[in-house]
Amino acid sequence: MSGENAGVPLAARPRLKFIDMARSIAILMMLEGHFTGSALADQYRDDNNWLFSFWHNLHGLTSPLFFAVTGVVFVYLLSRNTDGSYFGNERVKKGFGRVRMLLFWGYLIQFDLITFVRDTYYGFEDLFKGGDRGFVYHLDWFQAFHVLQSIGVGIFLLLMTFGVYKLIKKGPLYLYYLVAALIVFVFYAYLKQHIKLHEVVQGGVTIKDPAAFVPQGAPKFIQNMIYGQFSDFSFVRYSGYVLMGGMIGAIIRLYERNVRKWWFGVTFILVGLLFNVAGQMMFHELDKFTDWIGLTAQGCFENNTTGFARMGQVAMLLGTLMLVDANFKINAPLFLKMGQTTFPVYIVHVIILYAGIIGIGLDPEPWYHHQFSPWGAISISAFFITVFVIMVKYIEPLTELYYKVFGIFYPKRKKLRNE
Repeated sequence: MSGENAGVPLAARPRLKFIDMARSIAILMMLEGHFTGSALADQYRDDNNWLFSFWHNLHGLTSPLFFAVTGVVFVYLLSRNTDGSYFGNERVKKGFGRVRMLLFWGYLIQFDLITFVRDTYYGFEDLFKGGDRGFVYHLDWFQAFHVLQSIGVGIFLLLMTFGVYKLIKKGPLYLYYLVAALIVFVFYAYLKQHIKLHEVVQGGVTIKDPAAFVPQGAPKFIQNMIYGQFSDFSFVRYSGYVLMGGMIGAIIRLYERNVRKWWFGVTFILVGLLFNVAGQMMFHELDKFTDWIGLTAQGCFENNTTGFARMGQVAMLLGTLMLVDANFKINAPLFLKMGQTTFPVYIVHVIILYAGIIGIGLDPEPWYHHQFSPWGAISISAFFITVFVIMVKYIEPLTELYYKVFGIFYPKRKKLRNE
């Protein structure tokens, strides 16, 4: 392995707890944001209220943090040994398996068994009566592109970028991820400009023009990957965070001996602060230049301001956690374990809250959705966070059950070194 860590035995490298801390914070923020947000009544959603505005803004960091930390962890482990062949890297083979699993579960949890059974029954009944309606089960939401699918594509892009690095064999790995991330952000700038021209918000509801879906004429599940009926987690929008996280993971691996030095964490904080303070100005000037040469319309690249600001906030959080990890003894095994079990927590929370797979959940119910006071919503969120902490504490038997049921699709994975 090249870089400062060449020749350093794996056993001599202590586990970087700040990565697990970041993952734990991301999953806890997701649980809090989703359960509080689904329960809080509309009359309390006032952006003029500083407390709600702060919570809403903080909740907006959850997805960028979740996606970026995915990239950090994956590439940090992937780049442990870059000297062998591409498929000789155990993380590459595991990564492709992870992509398949994320896509499989991403679509499965969007299935609605109760609706399927009900509509299939009425479909048969209609056919027996001589009608021509037939089966009325709609697969629109089943074709949505959501969090797990988007993470899966993000990991796929991490693997492809690593393949380009192995092919070219020039320069540090983190530069490849930086270039890949910038390419994605450029594409998203054009896509966001396109969306702004073809979306209208009426009464808080976003109205989309199907004629503007991308790629036009493609099947819905393809359109939803980019811009379609259900594409809130378009990979064009979120893969940039995964790739930027991959860049950070490669930097951490390359300069691992310096991670516990005070200046390393401070550097992350300062770079993140620069993204937040100067990002809009830099994109504004870039827009003026590209508009002058006729390449883009004014304001196109400024669309990326929020994305880079969020990435800066992720960098500041990681830098802060680096300093905490370096200067304090972190003895919170259950908290760290939360970050190591994000996948099952996400799946179960979708089933409970959003009626995934079975079709019964809290959020679709009129008595629950946006019906509670702030204290009620906070209490609900605290209760379910406690439930998931208990679940994680006793996750091992549940894991064994999972592999008994789904082992035919995904054999039980080996615990790899330094994981």
